[in-house]
Parts: sequence; structure tokens; C-alpha cells
Amino acid sequence: MLREWLRHPIATLRSLQQKNRNTQLARLKARYQVFRILLDDNHKAVELITELGASLRSPVFWPRVIKGDINELLKVTADLVEKLDHLADGGYAGLIRRQEQLAAAIRQGLGRLAQEEGLPFCLSLDEVEATMSRAVGGKAGNLAKLRRSGMFSVPAGFAIPVSVCRLFLDQDNLYLRIVARLRAGEQNGGEPDQESVDAVQSMIFATPLSEEFKAAMMEAAAPFFARGNGIAVRSSAVSEDTKTHSFAGQYISILNVKTSEQLNDAFKQVIASAFNVRNLAYRRHAGLPPYEFDLAILCLEMVNVRSAGILFTRDPNYGASNRMLITAVYGLGELAVGGSEAADVYHPLRDGSDPGERDIVRKTRRLVSAGSGGVVEEALGADEENAPVLEENEVKTMVQLGLAAEELLGGPQDIEWAVDHQGGIIFLQSRPLRIKSRNLAEGEGQESRKALLPQGQVASSGRVAGIVRIIGNRQGLSGLIEPPYILVMHQSMVEAVSVMLKAGAILVELGNPADHLSCVAREYGVPMLTGVQNATRKLKDGDQVLVDGERGLVFTATEQEIIRHRERYHLQIVGRKERASLPEDPVAADLYERIVPLNLTDAYGPTFSIAECRSIHDLVRYAHEKAVLAMFEAGDEAVEQASGIIFHLDSEVPFFVSLIDLGGGLMRGSERRVPASQVLSRPFTALWDGVTTPGINWGPAGGVNVGSVVSRFLTDHRSARPIGLPNYALVTRDFLNLNARMDFHFTMVDAICGVDSRLNYIKFRFKGGGTSIEQRNRRVLCLADILTASGFFCDLREDLLTASIQGGAAEIIEEKLKVIGRLLGFSRLLDAVMRKDELVPRVARAFLDGDYQLAGLKSELEG
Repeated sequence: MLREWLRHPIATLRSLQQKNRNTQLARLKARYQVFRILLDDNHKAVELITELGASLRSPVFWPRVIKGDINELLKVTADLVEKLDHLADGGYAGLIRRQEQLAAAIRQGLGRLAQEEGLPFCLSLDEVEATMSRAVGGKAGNLAKLRRSGMFSVPAGFAIPVSVCRLFLDQDNLYLRIVARLRAGEQNGGEPDQESVDAVQSMIFATPLSEEFKAAMMEAAAPFFARGNGIAVRSSAVSEDTKTHSFAGQYISILNVKTSEQLNDAFKQVIASAFNVRNLAYRRHAGLPPYEFDLAILCLEMVNVRSAGILFTRDPNYGASNRMLITAVYGLGELAVGGSEAADVYHPLRDGSDPGERDIVRKTRRLVSAGSGGVVEEALGADEENAPVLEENEVKTMVQLGLAAEELLGGPQDIEWAVDHQGGIIFLQSRPLRIKSRNLAEGEGQESRKALLPQGQVASSGRVAGIVRIIGNRQGLSGLIEPPYILVMHQSMVEAVSVMLKAGAILVELGNPADHLSCVAREYGVPMLTGVQNATRKLKDGDQVLVDGERGLVFTATEQEIIRHRERYHLQIVGRKERASLPEDPVAADLYERIVPLNLTDAYGPTFSIAECRSIHDLVRYAHEKAVLAMFEAGDEAVEQASGIIFHLDSEVPFFVSLIDLGGGLMRGSERRVPASQVLSRPFTALWDGVTTPGINWGPAGGVNVGSVVSRFLTDHRSARPIGLPNYALVTRDFLNLNARMDFHFTMVDAICGVDSRLNYIKFRFKGGGTSIEQRNRRVLCLADILTASGFFCDLREDLLTASIQGGAAEIIEEKLKVIGRLLGFSRLLDAVMRKDELVPRVARAFLDGDYQLAGLKSELEG
């Protein structure tokens, strides 16, 4: 009878306990989902800041797009700080207010932003003025200048300004839909897949041209069509054909357009080529915003040519030599430009005294205009195949014209030319020529110079020679007394901002062009390459290297290059501001200052506070760091309040860990005691592989049972991040949040290891010990040496070690987590044997060599 009387209240109590457990687990899962949304917001915000930094400094404003991107950024950051406030149970009202203040000031600036300049749909080349290069691009601007001079024969034509091309993309938010589709198709390398590019091409061709615009184009083209001539429809982007970027072959050209229908279609084809695979890849590797649109279109009357080709007014391989370089083919020049047909090569002297050497090759075909539009190939006659394309007098005339073009346009030129059937030389294009400043005597050695490392991705362009400094921890950022240095890192570390003025260039094995440090490198104008494989292994402190931030390559530097670049650096630094020049437009400069600069660089210092958030970038950095803290606190609460939701891991080593599954971290139906084989969490599995590495000396049974809760927190006085509590791990399929107390020290690991390399990271903290402060400090110094050698960035504050990895493929993150797993056992009683400073590097070396039981140091440790 008594048993039956007790059964009901016991069942009720159990039901209430289960309900409480379910509530706690649901709350923890909800917090985790908020955390992941916050991480996505962080990633979106950094990408938008990257694009806005370039757009605001671009010589060609697109106010509508800038406004759209800024409003999207403000929306994302508002959501980000709201999510952080939710994670911290209302603890960040001050950050919300700061975001609202920044947003209000930015929106006020948007109202003052200059509008798109109003130009006609089509401008005759004779109407293009010297001040219009930002409106019609360099190609159209240079040809107009040559034509105005009266010294050169340049075909008639017209330009369709950038603002008009953007009007087409403004229809039905076409540009915004294009960017959204390309971003959705981005792969790990950051470039969109072919399916997304094809979809964008279809979107462009499906968008109609306005009747007014079609009429304007036809009116401009009518005189050429009336003469029976076609026109060539070509790109003339603002960023194209400059001293920095040629964009050679990246855009499409449509030749011999002869009807209004062909003209309408050619316009769309050239627009679409701004979003083709090779163009997007070129922009990304050149450190340019991949989706920025600054394209104008140039339409030139077709010329009935006998021959065509390229004129380099200086030999591009031997810029200091006194000679030019000319290539020539019969017919239209596309075969020479594209390199699909053998071409005669001429090396005339620049002073005109000698036509120089020539290499006449066998030619088999030429490209000619077709009667109904377009071009066709035709075979050359036997008398033309081996005949020189150019006569000696034509070569000499071309030399004279080339020198005149240099003087008019201000430097060596890359010129597309044609010769008509009357022998007249016509210029079809002239752009700045990039040359290598070396003479013939130097050429052989320089040409054989091979890249030291695989090609990297350009995050910030430029070319600098300097001395290598490997940076693995904060201490590595000190003692930079002979700049410029080439800073070489395993990962992108925002802490390097503190020495940006001493950096000649930056090389990073991981990272990406949209990360925090890349943003700041562009802001300071410091060349930076990311994805440079094995940089920290193949290079060493003191190496002399040349970083080519235009091509993404690294070479051995000569002593002369080091001296020259050091002199150039000191000349620049005298008048150099803390950051690179701001946008010329004062309103854009104000917006830039409120959005792009990153001032919060020390996440563990006293200035890391809401009060120091002076830009949106600061706010994003602050919120990301504090979000990780909030997740640790969430785990602590779960351990204290809801032990019923915890699974206990069966361990073959004396390290007891309890698991809280937030979704996908464990096999379904797992019992409360879980073997490691039932854990599905990728980061935890990698960590556990390290924990169970054979040969790790775990010593006697240790760890803390779940029920024996010690102090609530052990907090470093410089940071709010909690240290310690029982051994527990929050896990999902790709997330790990481990908090462990082992004997007298405390360890935390926070990691994401998933398919998107840009979101992957590891944060590791270690503090405490049961011996003297000297021995504890030696232990963390040893751990820092190990982790630095393993590619982590390390920060030491007495006996507190913080190590991190930001970005990287899942396989890389797994290997790093295995290192941390091994350290959990290796470090357990390590402070007890750290009785002298000399042991620090030797113990670290033993670990890296796989001597986890320090057998090779036995006599020293026992002595």
C-alpha cells in the first residue's frame, strides 16, 4: 500500500526532472543556433566591409550599389549585436546602442553621397574629353586623346559610358541579383562555380534593352553602317588598361557588327563578359573586388586592313634596352592578340637608326570581315606564307609613332595597330606597358629566377622586396627594427596590424582576401598574399625575398633589390600616414572611416571594449570575440543545472569528458555512456584522436568527475573569458566547445571544422598549475613553442596561453586539433619537471619529434 502511495509522486518527480532536462537542452540548442547565425553574420559583414572598402575608394562611384551594400551591412550588424545580446541574456545593451549610433551617422552620410553623373547614352570619340576617363574607361580615353592630337590615325567611333551600362544593370535589380547568384555559387577558393556563371549569363541576355537606348546606339552607329562598314564592340573598363592592371583578354570583343540586332546582342555579350569565369578570377587574384562593375563600352569603325598586330614601345622583357618589340600577322589582329597564329616578330631600335632583328615565320591563315557581319578565316596564298608582313619603312614609321604616343600618353605603351591597303598605320588601342626594369646582361639570370613558393591569392596588390620574419606569436611582432619586413604567417592574424607600418608585404598560408588582416593590408597599401602553401616551412628568418603582389608569386631577391626597396620604403614612410589615402570624395571618406578601419586588434588587452568601437569593423570584431565567451558560459550553466542531458564518454585514457549533444554530434539512440565510436562531431573526433595517441603519458587517473564542481570561474584579469570547470564538451557535427580542468590547470578549446574553410577556426586557452609561477611559466612557454611550430598564433600573459587558428580546410583543422589533443596529456604534469629554462626548447623539440614520454631527456629530468 505504501509502495503504491509513493509510486505516483516519484513518477511525477521523474517526469518533472525529464521535462526540466528537455527544457535545458532545448534552451542550449537554441543558444547554439543563435551562435551559428551570429557567425554567419560575422562572415557576411567582413565580406561586405571588404567590398565597401574597395568601392568607396574606387575612382568610379556607383552610389546605388554602395547604398545597397551599406544598408545590407547595417542590417547584418544590427542582427549580429542583437544575437550577441540574446546569447548573453541582455548583457550587451551598450553594444546595441553603439551600433545604432554608428548606423545613424552612416545613414546621414549616405544622404549626402554624390549621385551618378548624367551623360548621354553614347558619346562620339570626338566628344570624349581628357577629364572623362572615369566615365568612359582608359581604352576609349586614350584613343580619344590620340585622335584629338592629330598626329595619329584612329578610327571614328563612340563610347557608351559606365553610368549608361549601369542603367542596364539597374533594371529589375539585375546587378544585385547577379551578385547574389554568384555569391551563392562561391566555392572554397572564393570563386563561383560554372553553373552560377552560366545562370548569370542567361539573366543578362534575358534582360531587354530600353527602346530609348537602342535608338541612341543605332543613331551613333548609323553613319558607319551607311558606309557599309561594321563596328567593333569592345570593353573599356575603368580598371582595365591601366599601369596596374591590363585585363588583357579578360573581356570579350565582338568584331564587324553590321546591324542593329547584332549591336544589341554585342552590347549584352560584352556586359556579360564582366562576369565570366576568367574575368572574376583575374579580379580576385589581382586583389580587386570581384563583382565591382566599372565597365564602359567602346565601339570603333572597322578598318579594311592588310595586316595588324602589337607594338610594345619598349621590349617588355628588357625594359632598359634600346629596342621595341612588334608582332605582325596578315588580316585582322585577333590572331596576334590571342596568340592562335604564328606571327612575325621585329626588334627595331628605339632611336630609329636600325630596323633591328626580325624573325619571319610561316603563316597559314588570316582573319577577315565577313559580308553579313562577324569574321571568317581564310588561307594565305603560297606567296604570303613566308613573306614578311611589314616592310622596313613601315617598321620605321611605327617606331616614330610609338615614341610620339609615349610622349603624349606619358610612358611606354602597348599598342594594337593595323595597316590598311594603302600602307597607312592605324592605332586601335594604346595602354600603359608594364616592363621589367633590367638590361640584357641581367636578363638571362633574372628570367631563370623561379618562384620559391606556389602561387598565392592576391589580397592586396603591390611589389616589395624585404627580409623575412616568421610570425607565430605576439612576441614575434616585436624587435622589427630594420623594415621593410616580409611578415610570414601560417594564418591571418589581426594582431599584425600593430606593426603594419613596418611591413613591406605579408604572406599567409591560410587566410583569404576577405579576412580582417586582408582588409587592413589594403587599407594601408601593404601587398599581401593568402593561400601561400608551405611559406613558413620553406622560408626562414632573414631570407631576402621579392613579393610580386600582382601575380601572387615570391622570388629570391637580389641585394640590389633589397637596397632599392629599403630606400623606397624610407622615402615613403616619411610622409606616410597611419593608413593609405582615403577616398577623394569627402563624403565617401567619412563613410570609409566609419566602416572600414579596424582599431580593436588586441582581444586580450584593456582597450578591447565597446567604448573603443569606432567603426563597424571594430564592432564586428568585438561581437565575434564575445560570442565565443557567451557560448562557454552557456555550457557552464548546462553542467551546473541540467546534468541529465549529459552523456559520459568511455575513455581508454584517464581523461574523463562529458558530452552535451546540440545536434548531430552523437549517433541517435546513444546510451548515457558513449563509446568514442558513436561520436560524430568532426572536431571532437580529431581532438580525441590526439588524446588517444599511443605513447602519451597520462600518468595516474585524473580529471574531475561531473558532480564535483569547483569554482564557478577562474578569470584572467585582462579578459572576461572564463577558465576552467569540469571536463565537458558541447558538440555538433562540426562544432566543439571543450572546457576541462586537469589537476591544477585549466584548458578550453573552441572550434568549427566544416566544409567552408573560411568559417573554420580553433581557439585554445591554457592556464594554471600546482607548482611555482616560474615552473608554470616555463610550461606555457614550452606549449607556445610547440603550438607555434604547429602553425598556431600564440599570445602569452604570464601563465596564461591563448593560441588560435583562423580559417583553413577541414583537414588542416583536424590535424591542429590532434596536436591539441596530444598536448592535453603531455602537459598534464609538465610543470613539475620544468625546473630550468634550458628545458623549454628541448622538451618542445621532443614533443614535435614524437618523444611524448621524454625518454631522450630522462637523465636531465632526473638530474
